[in-house]
Amino acid sequence: MIIATGTLNIDENAKLAQQASDDAKSAANSAADEVGKVKTSLDGKITVSSQEPFDDGKTHDEGDIWYVQDSNHITSEMYTYDGSDWVKTKMSQTALSVGQLSALSADLGTIEAGYLNSVEVDSSIIKGGSISGSSLSLTNGNTNYWLDQNGFHDSYYGNDIFNGYVKKDVWINESGISISDGNYKADIQPEQIKMSGGGGTGTIWSTNINWPAITISDNIQIDSKHIIHSNDYGALYFEGGSDGGEDGIDIHAGGVYSHGTNLLSEINKIEKKLKM
Repeated sequence: MIIATGTLNIDENAKLAQQASDDAKSAANSAADEVGKVKTSLDGKITVSSQEPFDDGKTHDEGDIWYVQDSNHITSEMYTYDGSDWVKTKMSQTALSVGQLSALSADLGTIEAGYLNSVEVDSSIIKGGSISGSSLSLTNGNTNYWLDQNGFHDSYYGNDIFNGYVKKDVWINESGISISDGNYKADIQPEQIKMSGGGGTGTIWSTNINWPAITISDNIQIDSKHIIHSNDYGALYFEGGSDGGEDGIDIHAGGVYSHGTNLLSEINKIEKKLKM
């Protein structure tokens, strides 16, 4: 019984030893595979691998370089050996300086610092706490925006009271706000509003309204020829209150005419005849 027990123990120890040997061989083969993936040149001065620096079994000197590349040969990281360890290295803008860079299409990741000097940047979204430049141009369908030394300019198409669907322009600069559709224009400033239509120009001040244009309120039209029009030929009513059909109000006038006849003169003539 004792010998049998000892035999079992020996067998168990043999199994453990064999397992340890297999694990060691597996680790050695794995390391060999990784080393096999490493490409070196200039006697190990430059190393290219798919992984970050590891013990590749070679002797490295200070200044040696290790590149990490993917299967498409794109380099993502670079390390430099300082004599005792691999140190991750960054490239300065001077080292990356080129005379001309064209046809660039890539994910540059996050640019944390530096200066980007370009004639044209094409992007769907531009964000920043402060964006400066000599001009800015944006296009959205039939609407265009410009921002430059002349101010802000918005050009778009919209409905016009008289001319239908037309092109309109809006300017904002040191002179105020200007709106134009090619035929009519309005200039808005803090102290006045100027409006023009058909060549006439007028000004709205804080105390009066003065412009040779047409004022339309529903069916009532007032123009610069001392005429009040009823656009739908309806009767005109002078009433008190606020549009509630209240009693009429008195009208005071120097002379009231109907079809060219002074009504007051006609009434006086009739009174004289009645007294005779």
